[in-house]
Amino acid sequence: MGLSDRRSLVIGLVVGLVLGLLLGMLLFWGLFPVKWTDAHSYDMAPEGRAEFMGLVAESYELNRDPAEASAYLANWTPEEKQQAVADAVTMYQQQGQPDKVQAVEDLALVLGISLEATPTPEEPPGVLERARIPCLVFFGVLLVLVLGWIGLRVASKQRREASVPSPVVAPAAAPVSAAPPPAPLDEEWEGVSQPPLGHFFTTYQLGEDTYDESFSIETAMNEFLGECGVGISETIGEGEPDKVTAFEVWLFDKSDIRTVTKVVMSDFAYHDKALRERLAAKGEAILAERDAPFTLETSGLQVRVNITDLSYGEAGDLPPQSFFGKLTVELVALPKAATGGAS
Repeated sequence: MGLSDRRSLVIGLVVGLVLGLLLGMLLFWGLFPVKWTDAHSYDMAPEGRAEFMGLVAESYELNRDPAEASAYLANWTPEEKQQAVADAVTMYQQQGQPDKVQAVEDLALVLGISLEATPTPEEPPGVLERARIPCLVFFGVLLVLVLGWIGLRVASKQRREASVPSPVVAPAAAPVSAAPPPAPLDEEWEGVSQPPLGHFFTTYQLGEDTYDESFSIETAMNEFLGECGVGISETIGEGEPDKVTAFEVWLFDKSDIRTVTKVVMSDFAYHDKALRERLAAKGEAILAERDAPFTLETSGLQVRVNITDLSYGEAGDLPPQSFFGKLTVELVALPKAATGGAS
């Protein structure tokens, strides 16, 4: 699986996860909210508690058993009992039922419940209610970040395609009896028997903190062979923008199932022993020089790399030539057989 396929898989998984979570929140919180079952009497709303208190008063009015009436309200707090009595009296007064008002007052007198209600403290929201808004904000931000990352990748691809010079179509020439063999592009192409699989240009400029360019290597029949690219390897100093002191130039070969990497380093990084040793694990160190080509090779592919433009940035707190202001890299992908190497 190529790098572009792996990126597409990761993007699909992340977007699917976010959309699935948002859909789940909509279904279970919006269309199917939580419903209570088998609740205790003290879990009811204030209106329900008032009606329950009226039923207990009617029961007491029939059997005159204070113990039984008290058992119905055994798990109620004094404040809940007091509020329910006051609400029941108010409810029956509004309904014009003085006999039920009297029954509730008699029950309150027997059970020692005051008829004056105290202000009911506002119940704190449940766990789901408290978590709903933070979850919505979190997943909303996550979705925006994912979409923004996808947008950056699309913009990067468009910028990369725009940086590749368009082929120039030469005017038709008069027919000749015998066409001479095509001449090589330059001395670098001597001995090349096949056209390149890809010819790419990419440019980094100071401030592109997410710089990471990749190019697909394919045959004329659109068969995927691998990828090559350039990305940030190491930065130096602090503050914005990031100050890049080394880049990774890499080649992935599908048939070889491996990635070959070389590290293009600034003049300062290349001559700094500690920094160079630390970056050695990523690949062979290459001093960034204009028009000093080098090669990446696998069992089936070769990429010739050349730096066509190079400039350094300046910062008072950093050594000279320690980070790049601009770097333009040319990559020419060739089949290994076309370069005289082993296939």
